[in-house]
Amino acid sequence: MTEFEDFDAGIDRAWSEHQQRLADVIAAMREDDLLALELGEESSVEGFVPCVQFLAWGDGQVRCEVPSNAYLDPRHRLSEADEVRLVQLGWHRPTRDPDDEPDAGSPAFFVDKPANWADQLAAMATSVFREVWSVPHPSFLRIEASGSIEHVSMEPEVLSDEESFALDLTAAVSPRDEDHLFELVGLTLSQLFDEPPGDEDADDFVLAIGPLAGFVGPHLDGGEVQVRVPLVRDVSDRTRASELCADLNRRWPHLKFTLTADRVDVWASVSANPYVPQHLLDTLQQLFAFSRTVDTRFARRFGGVLDGLVDDEPDAVEVQRGELKPPRQGELFPDPGEQTLFDEPN
Repeated sequence: MTEFEDFDAGIDRAWSEHQQRLADVIAAMREDDLLALELGEESSVEGFVPCVQFLAWGDGQVRCEVPSNAYLDPRHRLSEADEVRLVQLGWHRPTRDPDDEPDAGSPAFFVDKPANWADQLAAMATSVFREVWSVPHPSFLRIEASGSIEHVSMEPEVLSDEESFALDLTAAVSPRDEDHLFELVGLTLSQLFDEPPGDEDADDFVLAIGPLAGFVGPHLDGGEVQVRVPLVRDVSDRTRASELCADLNRRWPHLKFTLTADRVDVWASVSANPYVPQHLLDTLQQLFAFSRTVDTRFARRFGGVLDGLVDDEPDAVEVQRGELKPPRQGELFPDPGEQTLFDEPN
């Protein structure tokens, strides 16, 4: 297989294993248990991040919900095509607005199934994250649970003893040499992919970040791990492109946008000495968030062509400020006293 085929196979395998673990958790849910999977960034005052929630109720029933645009942050709003796809996957459309009187339905997209349909519910949820919100890997999701499943874990099997350092993602490590740093970065990327997309003879790891291809280069002599993502090529208006890069640098302060000749790239870096694995994962998460704003229209604003994995990309939301924060430790919803998306099923 080619490098990209190996990479895609690893991604598919990770999602398949995640889906099976999710099905096992759903099947074990008891009445009033609540399980939520959501994108690992903060909800804003404008709405929630992509999520799928499960509530066990009654005699072995499970309600599964996907938030409608009435709840979602503008960055993650569903298009008409997204809503059609949700219906195709098996969800019912919302039956009312959030402020209307409760009914047997929901203000979110919803479906009610017996718990022994756990495999189908897990497949539906996985399809939503992959197809509707383009989440590249299940490691970008976090779990919130309450009730009998409060302490459930959906983490994959731990790494071998020789790779155990990677389990402490916040540990600072001083690389012995360039090869050691390359190994550390590879083990960090193993938190996202079954096998790091690279080989011993390569200088960089190659990643798919949304519609884009990114390059992660460990450089101990330069004191940093650099991440470069080509964005646009064949730029025709350098003056306009320079203005757009300046605007992007203001909107995304933790990323660096550059114009070189007729190409636009985005860069990020983390310290290589000491090296902290979580810093690289956080940086990749920011790049993933930015990649959701990139499509062919983005490239046309620069008078160029998208320098990505494919030419035809779905519409993306307008570029906006997008600093990501670490997953919050606390209540699932901003106000602990606020009701969840779920209405009590009848």
